[in-house]
Amino acid sequence: VGQAGTVKEEGGKRYESNKYTVPPPATQVATVSDRGSASCEFMRCSVNQVPAYPSTANTAHVPIAVICQPFAELTEFEEPVPVVDYGEQGPLRCTRCKAYVNPHFTWHTQGKEATCNLCTQRIEVPDEYYCGIDDRGRRRDLGERPELQRGTVDYVAPRDYSDMVPGVPTVALVVEATRHSVHSGFLPQVFWTLRALLSFMEQPTRFAIITFDHALHFYAFYPNVSESRWVTVSDIEEPFVPCSSAALFVDPLHDSFRGQVDALFRDLPAQFEGTSSTQSAGGAALRAAVDLLSSSGGGHVLMFQASLQTTGIGALRFRDDIRLSLKTEDGAALFQPQQGPFFDAVAADCLQHGVAVSVVLAPAVGVYIDVASLSLVPRRTGGEIIFLPGYDPGVDGERLHYDLSRTIVQRAAYSCVLKLRCSKGLAVETMLATWEPEVIDPSTFHVSRLSVDATCNFVLTHSERIEGQKHVYMQVACLHTDRHGRRLIRVHTLQLAVTSSLSNVFRYTEIDTVTNVLIKQAAAAALSGQGNFKDKMSKACVDMLHAYRANCASMTSAGQLILPESLKLLPLYVSSIRKMPAFRSGSDIRADDRLAALIRVLGLPMSLTAPLVYPRIYTMMPLPERAGQKTDVGDNVHMPPTIACSRDKLALDRIYLIDNGIQLRLYIREEVTAARLQEIFGVSTAAQVAEILAKPEDDQFQDLSDEALRIVAICWQVRRERTRVPWQPLTVVSTGTPEEAKLLATICEDRVAGEMNYVDFLCHIHKLVQSKQD
Repeated sequence: VGQAGTVKEEGGKRYESNKYTVPPPATQVATVSDRGSASCEFMRCSVNQVPAYPSTANTAHVPIAVICQPFAELTEFEEPVPVVDYGEQGPLRCTRCKAYVNPHFTWHTQGKEATCNLCTQRIEVPDEYYCGIDDRGRRRDLGERPELQRGTVDYVAPRDYSDMVPGVPTVALVVEATRHSVHSGFLPQVFWTLRALLSFMEQPTRFAIITFDHALHFYAFYPNVSESRWVTVSDIEEPFVPCSSAALFVDPLHDSFRGQVDALFRDLPAQFEGTSSTQSAGGAALRAAVDLLSSSGGGHVLMFQASLQTTGIGALRFRDDIRLSLKTEDGAALFQPQQGPFFDAVAADCLQHGVAVSVVLAPAVGVYIDVASLSLVPRRTGGEIIFLPGYDPGVDGERLHYDLSRTIVQRAAYSCVLKLRCSKGLAVETMLATWEPEVIDPSTFHVSRLSVDATCNFVLTHSERIEGQKHVYMQVACLHTDRHGRRLIRVHTLQLAVTSSLSNVFRYTEIDTVTNVLIKQAAAAALSGQGNFKDKMSKACVDMLHAYRANCASMTSAGQLILPESLKLLPLYVSSIRKMPAFRSGSDIRADDRLAALIRVLGLPMSLTAPLVYPRIYTMMPLPERAGQKTDVGDNVHMPPTIACSRDKLALDRIYLIDNGIQLRLYIREEVTAARLQEIFGVSTAAQVAEILAKPEDDQFQDLSDEALRIVAICWQVRRERTRVPWQPLTVVSTGTPEEAKLLATICEDRVAGEMNYVDFLCHIHKLVQSKQD
């Protein structure tokens, strides 16, 4: 399942967005050229031929959903998104549905009129946009107008498109400085990473630094002095900002401040080394940071917390972290935040002033930190939630370093208002994302920040028949502020064929997109306290397979389970989802772990769906002959074949690489001898292997055998094929450790936590399909 082919050219296989019927899989290394329909990196639909009639859609039971990642990163082999500026008059738009002009508008009466491709309204073309057309109805200035050639463009927004005056987004770094944060290595790692990032930051960059324990500590910067000024605020019930924003925000790249910032990042860990403070005023620090950014035009608050905030405004109490089952009412109660009015007020202020909040949570092993409460503001504002339970610098330091680097350096969008418009006949029924849609209109949402990984799903329904049209269109428009302070409108327009054939609906359905929708529907149901989401997911699977069996394969033997080619992995994926930590019932998952897993699933990008649902397992010892050796294309190496994700396939005397899209785990089985480890890695224990692989890249390659170098090359190849997604850290898992138990619980073809193994589940699904048939 999901075996990636060898990359045969730099950037992978080339595709043109108007040529494929079904886009390449999200896990495939590919270069997509925009030829008038938005690239599948930005927008995908679960069905690539949309049923014309509501009855066909209802019979198929395949969810019609658009998955949008509006600011997905493009590779160096793909053309950048063009920026189009029409001044204060703005872009040409439909007068009825407000859709933006795109390559699928049609032109009439010598170019004086145009027809909107979404609602078929005929509009007059303003004089400043007028151009004659040729005998095929194409404008003669087509080559000069990117918006008429490309499915994705950025328009410079006129001033009247928003009430706010855009400014360059700023960043507030808010770091817990309690005894646990310092002694666990969390605070030193944060400042070490920030110091390392200074040389990678781009202009314009301005940030403020706040630390907190039982009080708040601000750092003011003034030109031509040797070090910053430390200002402490002891009032944590009504916190305030003690200095002007001009003194607190610093440009770390400016010659007058570079030395101060570098010295502060270098010296702060030592200054808190002897602290005895165990109380955390995280709520006061959050309130002060949001107020600071609100007064300076918005931006991004990064909260680093290692313990439960127990003092000051927004203080949380320790809720007994019972080992819970999803079926218990207590479990649902732990998903509700404490201090609701406080966090609601902070979130409302954030949305009003364009402030996003991200949290990095690094509690000690088994210690409750209340993810439910601390994630509320990040979820509503479009921030990140990075959860590192049992933080250990040796294990988690790499992930923290790369996640923090990506969050700070990436080209995120701020103060975002997004709307999805559809062709006549289609309407948005629900939206699935970590944030909430507008109350009245599920096709629209307002959020303070969208990262390059931010993804939202719109589930569509038929409002009427789609008649007389060969294509339907979906258009996403997102008004946002970029990192340079420009107010832009990003517009994606997706073209899809229309069909009246039920068999075509199934033939051109995309399994990863359907799975992404099902898993997010289940996560949304679980977060809202519904206990029957597993049964709903299984029922959706049965309904789709029965519809195909009854309407497209009715001539086959009644006893056979007939799966459509496009959905042949659906029972496997549904079986696997039921066993994931986010959805598994049982006593081995704590409330914080489950909630963090559910939030991750709810924001899951397309490219991570398949590996997270069904991890890839590669045999690393013994390696096939060519595996890990260079191909003729760049730095790429040959990959070994994958094996089934079943414990029966894991021999006791081998080493495996397990890839779930989030991390890479090198699994050393119990019968791998010390002599064999010595031969490959030059050490005799799994712990020593972990130490070698944790070394910096340059040091890692010294004194390693050829076989070990090939193993490392394969790990780098997996990362190289996923350049658009967060870095995957590599950890070593050995027999008899807690990490092994967690790893074996992800071997999804086996029986896990009371859920059936895959073969039994497939038989169960078959019986349900048969009983529905009868």
